[in-house]
Amino acid sequence: MPLHYPKDMVGRQVEWARLIEFIASGEGAASLGVVWGRRRVGKSFLLESLAEQSGGFYYAAVRGSSAEALRELGERLGAYQGLSVPLALADWDSGVEALLALGRDRDTLVVLDEFPYLLEHTPTLDSIIQRAFGARLPTRASSRTRLILCGSAMTVMSRLLVGTAPLRGRAGLDLRVSPFDFRMARQLHDIDELKTAFRTYAVIGGVAAYAREMSGSDLPSGANDFDRWICRRVLSPAAPLFNEVALLLSEDAATAKARKINLYHATLAGVATGHHAHGSLASYVQIAGASLAPIVEALASAEFISRVQDPIRDKRPTYHPADPIMRFHYALIRRHHTRLSRHHADTERIWQHLLPTFDSQVVGPCFAEAARYWSTHFAKPATVGGHPDHVGPTTLVMEDGIERQLDVVVSADDADAPSERTILAIGEAKAGERITEGHLHRLEGSRTALGHRADAAKLLLFGAEFAPRLRAAAAKRTDIELVDLKRLYEGQ
Repeated sequence: MPLHYPKDMVGRQVEWARLIEFIASGEGAASLGVVWGRRRVGKSFLLESLAEQSGGFYYAAVRGSSAEALRELGERLGAYQGLSVPLALADWDSGVEALLALGRDRDTLVVLDEFPYLLEHTPTLDSIIQRAFGARLPTRASSRTRLILCGSAMTVMSRLLVGTAPLRGRAGLDLRVSPFDFRMARQLHDIDELKTAFRTYAVIGGVAAYAREMSGSDLPSGANDFDRWICRRVLSPAAPLFNEVALLLSEDAATAKARKINLYHATLAGVATGHHAHGSLASYVQIAGASLAPIVEALASAEFISRVQDPIRDKRPTYHPADPIMRFHYALIRRHHTRLSRHHADTERIWQHLLPTFDSQVVGPCFAEAARYWSTHFAKPATVGGHPDHVGPTTLVMEDGIERQLDVVVSADDADAPSERTILAIGEAKAGERITEGHLHRLEGSRTALGHRADAAKLLLFGAEFAPRLRAAAAKRTDIELVDLKRLYEGQ
């Protein structure tokens, strides 16, 4: 039967097409796929929609015992096959065999969602599936089941197909479902006014469930509605988003069983409030660098933080929140949790007090990240001086010894050592400032400080508002690019 992209699904056309291609591959034997990504991005919605349209089988596991899961799976299989009694499954070997049997007569999508929950009580399940997918086994050869293992525990799912993992080399699909970028998030949020669109993105990012179920499909209609929305749907203790980050940490294998979870929260708070370098972060958390390393590694593997390499300096990576809601939570909610949680708290008054922090520690850093993303994925080569092989922030030491941050640096991949790469462009991103000739002069000074590698570097200025004199100066030069919100969202 023809499969139609759901009308209520936003921005998943590519993922939908890949899944249909997997189901209708025409392979004569059972095939295996893996779909993974962080929580709330819409994986289950995507797979449930596809299973429903194609007549496939969808099972979402819950935390519990192996016997409980087998019993529930048998009940679902019995109902799916129209049996009057549940299917009796003695063990997971028989469970996997029953799933393969669903595809005896046709290509059949079979989804095991929340697969990491099954691994908690049956750690050998991936090995059992590996054995069932042996190349010469009759059970696989006589089946056209398209089995998809889906999950949100990033640490677990990212390791299913790598190294010496049992399923390495077995999967015909490895589909990562990611949150939307700021452009696609604007479509998800359905906000026309660009400043409000970006401020909303700075709070909830591009996670589908945050814009729908977890906010009651209630998003700001414009600038005059933003304060109302954030007080009611984010800062209220009754709002699901208020405790979302703590819940995320409790669900991922890398952090759920941490002995000193307070150190994980402190590390995330440090990253969210601008302590991006390893040394600065260790000082903030008040922990030795060697002790901080495994915490950072766990948070990075769970994708709560992301590593960002300096494109022009040989140094340690810096660490940044992997999702806007992480930054918002640790910069605002966690630091003011007591005030916000008080019965009958005046959330509107508290929010007005927090607005400067929101602008400086949430919107500002998020805007800088958007500028880097735009330079990498949306800007034409002519805009950034060439192909953006390496993009990231850096720190300069000026002649007077003062450190200066550069939000955007674009370099070519023309040398192995970052310190020898040609610098194609440098830029500053200021969401809350009127960009003037002073910002341009500062950027010109940074270009000079970078030396001969940056002689031809383009100067990128990102902002919501530009002074007329700066626009006039930029119009006369070929080395200046002004990127306002309209160009950020719609231009190159």
